[in-house]
Amino acid sequence: MDTLTLVLSSASSLVTALLVAFFLVIRITKKPVYGLVAKILPSLGFVLMGVLAIVTRSLDLPFGAAFIIMGLVFGLVGDIVLDLKRAHSEFENLYLKTGMISFIVGHFFFLAAFVLVGINHQIDLLLPMLVPVAIALILAPITVIVSKKVIKANFGKFKILSASYAGLLIYVTISTLWLAILDVAFLIPAIGMILFLFSDLVLSQMYFVDGKAENKALVIINHSTYYAAQILLAVSLFLF
Repeated sequence: MDTLTLVLSSASSLVTALLVAFFLVIRITKKPVYGLVAKILPSLGFVLMGVLAIVTRSLDLPFGAAFIIMGLVFGLVGDIVLDLKRAHSEFENLYLKTGMISFIVGHFFFLAAFVLVGINHQIDLLLPMLVPVAIALILAPITVIVSKKVIKANFGKFKILSASYAGLLIYVTISTLWLAILDVAFLIPAIGMILFLFSDLVLSQMYFVDGKAENKALVIINHSTYYAAQILLAVSLFLF
């Protein structure tokens, strides 16, 4: 990484992290509408980080890496929609479903970016792409069942969508970890996907376990790990 890239990636990460801290203060202390407005700022921050990386590295960015931008954009949309359900509880189910679908689409864009960068790096993708399918198909329903039994999660009409989302997230995380073992360039996005997975495990408690929606500790853990994940995914565009 050259000096300019290091400075830009570090500075943009710091600014976005400060916006995350500002959002968390507002989220915990203010009414939902204030939290929604504050949440847009860090979400825009990591999208702009990705744009900055593309502008900076336009001549040597691997083909397909820019799909990460689309993943970040769909994350931004999912962020906004999911917080709308706090401000408009009468449409809670609609906002939750729309937000989950937005994140699903975003993960497909992340996966497409990783595959295309892997091809550019001349990685044999057969095992990293196929083996995690079987693992995800096994772990996704187990995750839902264990959540119901251990933490008393009530997924209701979101059981299938939650299992599908869990399966996709597990798949992308394992695939990215495998790629990181084969090529160090994938280390940062792999850490990002691990944080993403952990964040959503916490989020499932907030959404599907009674009395946990506004638990301050869970709110802080969920959002800090989620935004750290998005920042790392944006930073990967400076590194590929």
